[in-house]
Amino acid sequence: MPDIAPDWHPSLTDSVYTLGAAARELRTAHSHARHAAWTADPARIVPVVGLLTVPDAEPVRPHDEALWQLSDLYMVLEHHTHELYENTALGYAHGAASAVAAVLRSERPRHVELPRDRNGNYTVTADGIPDVSPSLTRDAGSAELADLRARVIACEPADGEEEFTDQLADAAYAYGERAERTLQHLIRFADAHGFLQAG
Repeated sequence: MPDIAPDWHPSLTDSVYTLGAAARELRTAHSHARHAAWTADPARIVPVVGLLTVPDAEPVRPHDEALWQLSDLYMVLEHHTHELYENTALGYAHGAASAVAAVLRSERPRHVELPRDRNGNYTVTADGIPDVSPSLTRDAGSAELADLRARVIACEPADGEEEFTDQLADAAYAYGERAERTLQHLIRFADAHGFLQAG
């Protein structure tokens, strides 16, 4: 008797969902870091007048020094959370598209498989996101996925360029969200037509 409730698809959708959850956490952390950097920006805050004398040294302005130290600290945090968000969003996009591609090939993976380096960063690129749109219908989001994939690729900086914007991360995240909905659509369709039963 065939197994009519295989457990590969819930674990696969959980795997994709957790990539999205990780990207959402890092997007929030990056937003907080950007806000913290703005709140401590010495150019934004009216300096507090007052000097502190230091033996054998020039007088210092403690408030100014505190603002510059905080600004430097928050800028590092903002840059680091940006890198984490961007990498995880690309991982989400790549993982969700890979899951869709596997289901379209009638495979039954239990989890998303993504390469990572020794530091835990996903080793994926924007142009490496599988192009699943030609194999999908309009209802499954083919046009949206094609447009979003093109947007992700267009946002990736050229080699040697160091851009500090959220465009690539936000585009990759949007692609991951759409691909996750596509995966759920495919699984619902397969379930409704009896394709999820073990063969």
